[in-house]
Amino acid sequence: MFSRLATGKFHSLHVSVPATRRRCWRVSPAMLLRYLSPLGSVLYLPMQLRASAIEEIPRGLLVENMQLAPLLQTHYLVAASTITSEGPREWIECVDRHGHLLARLYLLPDTDYLAWDALPAGAEAMTMSTTASMQARWPRNTRSVSAHLLRFHWRQLAGLDVLGAEVATQVSILSRHLVGQVVGAEALSLQPTPDE
Repeated sequence: MFSRLATGKFHSLHVSVPATRRRCWRVSPAMLLRYLSPLGSVLYLPMQLRASAIEEIPRGLLVENMQLAPLLQTHYLVAASTITSEGPREWIECVDRHGHLLARLYLLPDTDYLAWDALPAGAEAMTMSTTASMQARWPRNTRSVSAHLLRFHWRQLAGLDVLGAEVATQVSILSRHLVGQVVGAEALSLQPTPDE
């Protein structure tokens, strides 16, 4: 073995990392809130909320708990997909106007696929160069702070758009398996309620 190292005659191990495809859309926070409710069950992973983000909450929009507050800052949706050893995986990244990653929403087998496709379809498509420039500004060490298996709901109250969520309890074994994979990869535990 040492002679191989000395002569350089050894084989290096190549590990292939699956490529992630991304497409980007501009979206208003008010529009996003209305598109979340029809999705059904999704896995929601918010990032750490920046202190300055609370000051930038758009007028006329409310959330029922602070775990959902990052969604009020969303100005871009980035649809991402990859192929893992377990099969295809899709998610949507919510990004603020400054290019900071706010949250991820993961497509589950129990998610309404038509509503999922409608989410970016109603937004303004952007060029891939914009996506690339945004990605260059995203923090590389961004980590999710929690994971929630949710069903969003949207309502109007006294002229305000209000986003809430409830725990998705009726999900298939396939969805629970995918949730376990994502939560494990993020080194998180699934939170039982949106605000805990």
